[in-house]
Amino acid sequence: MIERELAKVMLNSEQKVIIIKDFNAHHSWWNAKISNFIRTKALIKWVNLHKCNLINTSDINTYHSYLNQSSLILDLAFASKNMRNHIKNWHIDENANTEFDHEVILFTIVTKKWSWLKIHWTRHTICKKSIEKTLISICKRRKTKW
Repeated sequence: MIERELAKVMLNSEQKVIIIKDFNAHHSWWNAKISNFIRTKALIKWVNLHKCNLINTSDINTYHSYLNQSSLILDLAFASKNMRNHIKNWHIDENANTEFDHEVILFTIVTKKWSWLKIHWTRHTICKKSIEKTLISICKRRKTKW
């Protein structure tokens, strides 16, 4: 599954891209407790090929199963090399009350050229399906046009 999705995303060295997804992958890069890597071979290969950096703060859980009382790091964010210095303050929103098992992830994009609220996301190379609903919700709350 990951292999097919990542095969669709080919980056050139000039692109500024952020990829955010519930990868459901387990690796010691983002979770020091992991020794048995699961669903990471294609992901790590792709990340290295495109020289992307992990945005997540390591060892911060992004998923909490209320059914079996477990916490995991499943939701990952990666930035292309031209974006990595623009990403600041990655964190979990501790105050967000959602009905989902996944935490709300927040970070700041620092740039003088554009504001994330003004970007027409459908024209950019980003895994927009994973975050589109959240962005629409934020825009509605802030009364900003999508």
